[in-house]
Amino acid sequence: MKSVTARGPQESPLESLIAPLSPQEFFDSWYEREYYRTPGPVAAVQDLLSIDRIDEIISDSELPPTSLTMAKSGQGLPAEEYTFANGVIDRGSVLDNFRNGATIVLPQLHFADGKLYTFCLALEREFGARIQTNIYLTPSNAHGFGIHYDDHDVFVIQVSGSKKWEIYGNREQLPFKGEGFRRERDDVGELRESFTLNPGECLYVPRGMAHRAPNEGDEVSLHITVGIIVQTWAEFMLEAVAEASLRIPEMRHSLPRTLYFNEGERAANEAIFRSLVDQLRDKANFEATLSVFGSNFIMDQGTRVRGALNTLAAGIAADDRFRVREGILYSMELEGEEPQVTLAGSAITLKPDLAPQLAERLAAGNLAISDFSVEDAEDLRDTVETLVAFGLLERA
Repeated sequence: MKSVTARGPQESPLESLIAPLSPQEFFDSWYEREYYRTPGPVAAVQDLLSIDRIDEIISDSELPPTSLTMAKSGQGLPAEEYTFANGVIDRGSVLDNFRNGATIVLPQLHFADGKLYTFCLALEREFGARIQTNIYLTPSNAHGFGIHYDDHDVFVIQVSGSKKWEIYGNREQLPFKGEGFRRERDDVGELRESFTLNPGECLYVPRGMAHRAPNEGDEVSLHITVGIIVQTWAEFMLEAVAEASLRIPEMRHSLPRTLYFNEGERAANEAIFRSLVDQLRDKANFEATLSVFGSNFIMDQGTRVRGALNTLAAGIAADDRFRVREGILYSMELEGEEPQVTLAGSAITLKPDLAPQLAERLAAGNLAISDFSVEDAEDLRDTVETLVAFGLLERA
């Protein structure tokens, strides 16, 4: 698979989120190690979100059951306290609970808000990881969750109001995805530092670092938690084992009947295990594993199709020019019998004469149907329209 490609925006928001650190300094000394607080307001997040926008979402948007949760006094609020019997969000109960001190949480809001989604796309290329947002609107003098740590790194962006942050200890090892905080098991350590995060300021907290964030003052607090959903080397190695197993017939055999019950067979069974490990070492393929991970990373991105409906409804003329949408990931596979382009939500098979031309035009950043010379004009049009439908191309 060719490298994952994205036509990124002119400036990444990362530099603003970590200023005055450089990206190199941040990744060398802070990332996955230590929390970092910006010394002042962050320019990159101006006009990213507002309480008025939250009001619009709660009052006028469709709210499926998973689109909103609530928390109060350190614990999640039972869903029946803010939903109808059929699971639909009860908007009046949401606001009534908010009035009485509960935090409104909007998970994954970037999928419903263009500004947040564009912001996340710009960060995905910086981290090589999926980026998500959770939004927290907390009443004055309240807090949504108690002391805990997260299983993913976060940037916290204070939009309005203020929050007092308390930073505690770091667990011994970075947690895996799903390895969440358990109050009865995990020692949060001593309070290391407390400070107030004011409007426009940003805080980075690595996964596994315990923290708490009660509201500060008499003003409602609105903040964005930007989650960095990394994939680990452990996950990569598991995929490498699965991929290599396709070429190791012995991996298909069932486990020995004596594995659990016969101590006398322990040495023989361990010898089989060691033999399989040796074969995995010889046959595990980095490029093949990377291809699977890269394709899945692209496919899972989620489509960004603003303007595509208007374009398809109006029709596409041969000289209409399109550009590659900023931040959208894709990859080109030109080798093999069936070249293809992989993008969010789809993998499109290409005709052999179209594939290299399309790769060149996408790399240049813009194209029109009239740029191509192919035998099958209908297939060319269908391919361009598909790239518009799935959000890779937009009108220039």
